Amino acid sequence: MVEKKDLRRCYLFQELTDAEIERIRPLIFEKEYRGGTVLFFEGMAGGVMYLVKTGKVEIYTKKKGKEITIATLGPGDFVGEMSLIDDQPRSAAARVSGDTVLMVVTKKNFQDILTASPEGANKILIAFLKILSRRLRDTNRKIADL
Repeated sequence: MVEKKDLRRCYLFQELTDAEIERIRPLIFEKEYRGGTVLFFEGMAGGVMYLVKTGKVEIYTKKKGKEITIATLGPGDFVGEMSLIDDQPRSAAARVSGDTVLMVVTKKNFQDILTASPEGANKILIAFLKILSRRLRDTNRKIADL
């Protein structure tokens, strides 16, 4: 089971109470990945979100045969969340750079997290919206620079 302190580092869970954290801890597990491991490819079906405990995850896409790094995520960040919400294929690819430990949340467990506490669900969803908004703005800036 993941540690409470590790969940606290993740932006999604920073506003949760200790009791809310304790309710979701059993629904999240850790997995180690070797450097260079691809978590998912663009266009792939989703269903899993990853929270970075240690290491880094690169989000990238290919345009006109050229690989473009969209973002590099580190401890406290998360990736793959869109597939838990909209059931659409992955919009980009992700791989770990260097040995990395990720906390993994399946779609079913994410639904269970949201139903575990209505107050906690509101806090998590607000954090989601803030991060998605920031990422969209960052991506728009990068695209404008191409």
